[in-house]
Amino acid sequence: MNTTIKQLVRAAASNTRCLKKVGMESLCVLSQKTNCMVESNRSVQANAGFPNLYQSAATNLAPGQIGTVDFDPFTLVEGDLKTMFKEIHDELDLELLHDSELGEMSKYYFDGAGKAVRPVIAMCVGHALNHHMGTGYENVKNQRKVAIISEMIHTASLVHDDILDHAETRRGKLSVNTKWSLQKSTMCGDYILAVGSKILAQIGNQEVVRILSQVLADLVQGEFQQLQQTEDDENERFQQYLDKSFNKTASLMTYSCQANAVLSGANEEEIQAAYKYGKNIGIAFQLVDDLLDFVSSADQLGKPAAADMKLGLATAPVLFASQQFPVLNEMIARRFSQDGDVEEAFKCVIESGGLDQTRALAKQHCEDAIAALDIISNSKYKLALVGLCDKVLNRLN
Repeated sequence: MNTTIKQLVRAAASNTRCLKKVGMESLCVLSQKTNCMVESNRSVQANAGFPNLYQSAATNLAPGQIGTVDFDPFTLVEGDLKTMFKEIHDELDLELLHDSELGEMSKYYFDGAGKAVRPVIAMCVGHALNHHMGTGYENVKNQRKVAIISEMIHTASLVHDDILDHAETRRGKLSVNTKWSLQKSTMCGDYILAVGSKILAQIGNQEVVRILSQVLADLVQGEFQQLQQTEDDENERFQQYLDKSFNKTASLMTYSCQANAVLSGANEEEIQAAYKYGKNIGIAFQLVDDLLDFVSSADQLGKPAAADMKLGLATAPVLFASQQFPVLNEMIARRFSQDGDVEEAFKCVIESGGLDQTRALAKQHCEDAIAALDIISNSKYKLALVGLCDKVLNRLN
């Protein structure tokens, strides 16, 4: 890593720890409300681009905190997911007539090293709605399939991301595109999606098939948005970033939650509550990921610091910082392509309020995710979903 960036990373991480100590309540709460979900307009809408100030909808929360619960979501659904990777391996092998290189490649990232956040969220939402509906556990079999499919779609997207980004490592080992050829890696990602689609068809619910199929369309659209030239207008540019964040990250969480709500037998209002929870925690997850690109070491994050800017991408911290440092607009427009752009932009972000604003926006989305659960009856799974928001916000620790 560039020495200048290393020094700035250490400074940013120190500032973030101090920020946590003083509490987020001292910050402006940034964001636009996204509580009205309209099927035909799924992307995150911002008023005039940059998020606005507003009072949190999560009125039951103490100032400056998301909430404290004792139920760990990963522990609660451990029984549901402990055999997930073995089942995925079996499904991937089932389609092959004999052991082959494709089998080895397709199972390469399903090594248990990932956090499995998406299937955990999907299962917790499924159990929370089952409890709310009083339907017991007869829905769990298909809800598990949704969780497994979410992990397969996510992993296939990692394969394709690594190809497009020319990544060399993933989770501490050689990336699939480095270990094998680009052509084979592309087909590997396609194969994982194909097997996941077969599992989706086995659920036998047309509405669930429609919902999860939208994720694939969104992922492709998100990749195209990332390849496009950024908008010149800074407000439109932030909206473009929010739309891309939904398509590439939040969509999978959103529709997995929605699908498991449908399988629980929930009504439309309850299904939309699950949708809103998934959408908001998904956006928050991406915002924190973009924050970590500036304040985490390569070992913590699993990729080099400032990796997004090195790929020519301007994320929330940079876009917020551009309001304070207009010189960033030129760098964003040329995708940080000139010598010294990445280092200079990194310095501007660290010296600006961009990191604080990004964290505040993530916090607001977490509060909106919690507020969406208000109509769901209390259970250990609902409380775990509340606690998961805190885990998302504090991934630095």
